[in-house]
Amino acid sequence: MKRRFCALILSAIGLLAGPQTVFAAELDDTAIGSISQNCASIKLRLKNIQKTDSKNRVQLGSYYEMINTNLMLNLNLRLVKNSLANAELSEQQTSFASERERFKTEYTNYQRELDELIDIDCRTEPKDFYSQLEKTRTHRAKVSQIISNMTAILNEHRDSVVKLRGEL
Repeated sequence: MKRRFCALILSAIGLLAGPQTVFAAELDDTAIGSISQNCASIKLRLKNIQKTDSKNRVQLGSYYEMINTNLMLNLNLRLVKNSLANAELSEQQTSFASERERFKTEYTNYQRELDELIDIDCRTEPKDFYSQLEKTRTHRAKVSQIISNMTAILNEHRDSVVKLRGEL
């Protein structure tokens, strides 16, 4: 299960990260023509990305909820109950919960932008389509960054738990 979870997080980061590039503010005629000509295949790819991202969001969301509730929160409660409170573990749990909320919010924003992108007719409005594509990419990058933050918190938490176990 642990390997499956790590693989899921790594694949989600890969899917959401995508290539990071600087986008031109203006499109040339060749790019506009390319967007218009390839509109059908672009839309198909976007819908496939939407389906995949939606599945990943559900899986990651449930894993994050399970980790927060069943692991971090329960561990901190047990430590407090046994007079072994650990500020580092509590801080990590708080940070993780905060990032989890950001994940939900930012993913909703990304999904809204992606829906708007798919709704634009790229044959007749390639400039508007590209402008929306840039917005969607920005939101997707935010989601990717949050996933990276959560992964870092989880790694720190694991190290803290191993250290605590050694001390006990």
